[in-house]
Amino acid sequence: MIEGMSLDALPAGFLILVGLAALGAFVYGIAGFGSGLVGIPLALHFHEARLVLAVFALLDCVNVVRVLSSQPRLAVRQEVVRLVPACVAGLVVGSLLLLLIAPRPLMLLLGVFVLAYAAWSLRASGTLSALGLRWAVPAGFSSGLTSSMFGIGGPPYVIYLVRRGLEPAALRATMAATGLVSMGGRTLAFAAAGLLSDPAVWLTTAVALPASLGSLLLAERVRHRLSAVATRRVIEWLLLLSGLSLVAKAGVWA
Repeated sequence: MIEGMSLDALPAGFLILVGLAALGAFVYGIAGFGSGLVGIPLALHFHEARLVLAVFALLDCVNVVRVLSSQPRLAVRQEVVRLVPACVAGLVVGSLLLLLIAPRPLMLLLGVFVLAYAAWSLRASGTLSALGLRWAVPAGFSSGLTSSMFGIGGPPYVIYLVRRGLEPAALRATMAATGLVSMGGRTLAFAAAGLLSDPAVWLTTAVALPASLGSLLLAERVRHRLSAVATRRVIEWLLLLSGLSLVAKAGVWA
């Protein structure tokens, strides 16, 4: 895809996109999700949506593979097996719903739910009660649904896995395994829609990749210094940001 391309194919101001990709990778390295929540809204101020969404989708796939490959055995297989089939089903249903209904009402509903959960969780003290296994299917399905419809698939399965009481390293690896399906499905959908056909997408991704991976490695060093409680708090604040982002996208503050 890159061979024979000229640097002239790079979009104007591409260094801004590279910097935001690095910022998103750092957030992902700390929390295990959220790169798009930070990078995409800011990048949309400087570049068209097709380019931004495609570049972040490709970089997210690389980041999730890097995280998962570093400690693949820490992923809790039973949780992944429960989440992934429902996530795949959600990806398919979400793609079909995009053709049938307006996504804004569903986006607003999800945003309000995530906001309410994050606010409640931040106010809660001590250890949160564990969720039962019956919540795996709705969590996985809604993750796939929101990933294909809104480009944000993390919050539902993150809420579920955080409440399953996993150790931080196992939580991160399990989120990466589930996220690989969500992000991979989203990227395939973008490819089918033609978003990956622009040479500027591949060239910008190639230029941003070293900065993104470097930022991810830095985040991994910082993450080891965080306690389980601190890690949970980071995730909860990112969930709050996710809810705000969804509500804003639904046009409430437009």
